[in-house]
Amino acid sequence: MRRISVRIMQRYMSDIYSLTTVNHDHLFATILRLMPTNAIDLYDLRRRTYLAATLDLEDLGVYFHQALQSDQIHLLADDCYGKVRDFLSLSLDKGVLTRRQNRLIKNKTKFSSPLNFHRVRIDNPVEVIANEVEPLPRLQRRLKRLAWMPKFWIRRQAGRHLLGMVESEYQKDYKKFYVEGESKPMDSGRPYLIRGRSRDVGVLVIHGYMASPLEVKELAGHLGRQGYWVFAPRLKGHGTSPDDLATRTYKDWIRSVDQGYAVIRNQCRRVVVGGFSTGAGLALDLAARIGDIAGAFAVSPPLRLQDFSSRFVPAVDVWNRIMAKVHWDGAKKEFVENRPENPHINYLRNPVAGIRELERLMDSLEQRLADIVMPALVMQSRLDPVVDHKGSRRGFEMLGSADKQYVLFNFERHGILLGPGAERVHQAIGEFIKNLET
Repeated sequence: MRRISVRIMQRYMSDIYSLTTVNHDHLFATILRLMPTNAIDLYDLRRRTYLAATLDLEDLGVYFHQALQSDQIHLLADDCYGKVRDFLSLSLDKGVLTRRQNRLIKNKTKFSSPLNFHRVRIDNPVEVIANEVEPLPRLQRRLKRLAWMPKFWIRRQAGRHLLGMVESEYQKDYKKFYVEGESKPMDSGRPYLIRGRSRDVGVLVIHGYMASPLEVKELAGHLGRQGYWVFAPRLKGHGTSPDDLATRTYKDWIRSVDQGYAVIRNQCRRVVVGGFSTGAGLALDLAARIGDIAGAFAVSPPLRLQDFSSRFVPAVDVWNRIMAKVHWDGAKKEFVENRPENPHINYLRNPVAGIRELERLMDSLEQRLADIVMPALVMQSRLDPVVDHKGSRRGFEMLGSADKQYVLFNFERHGILLGPGAERVHQAIGEFIKNLET
């Protein structure tokens, strides 16, 4: 009777726990417990948990929290929802992990010593969290595989997943928003990775508004020849058609940058981030959100616009709202004409909604410039017809960096990463990154 009752209890408990709603803490705790080494690299743990969070959990027959149904790039980027921070804080507080210089050391006794049923919830809630999903055998097998994989293999698997994701998104967007005679060739908008000689420093280079990764290809090639890993992401709404850009917000662009950061951070120990124009603003935004960026450079950041379309957009917005109220949608003005310096790269129609999103991005960034404390380089042309150099100078002065440099050129154009004399800009950026290594 006793043996039968134990089996019934075990079956009952297993059935109860099979209904557990799996969340991020379950994934972190289980992988941490299953990892065979005591010395833990935090970003490696984040990689493994990211791969776990992107599994097809529904196919594994488990219930999972709605937080696991959305995009998981935050686990590899700025941890904006605090999933990493909260689990790490709990583990350190309970002695499951301790810090030793730049490493985390796992206390294996916390996962093996018998504890009183009630005391364990106080002394080691991480073990309790891991135990909650132990009766889920299919999930356990997948998590054990991720926990035991060598570090280099995890990096390779994460890299394939991330690059596959950005390529897949681009192909879907290009197919959906392609406009005959207006969209550029597909290769123009494709994100790309340049492989370097060392995994010490990688560079994230972000293109500007209405452009594509092709805009920064000369700079990326220059840095690649210096031996750096370089990744150029595609901002959502770009490289396809203006109709696509009109549907996007600046938060979509930030997510694209976070994806790019995850790609290059997965390959290299330290990351330098930079960009041109709107890409420069997004680079500074990333530097303000992620504290371990090694350095940031901003080429012509549009903290103060001076072209006609940016001054025109408030009036257009008012007009569009009036037309919407009287249900006269055909009279709305959703695009203004664009005469770009590089028509083979940039859109020829500028969506009014996109200009407004650019202004919102810069408004949100300005108040956080003081949070940027890593070495920084700001570059601008004094004769720039689009971005007022006084605005970039003011933004430079607001940076919290003790080590910062402002360089002013005299090119009579906005796009100083391309065209005559662009190699001078490339060399200055290369020297800035080289000095970060010393």
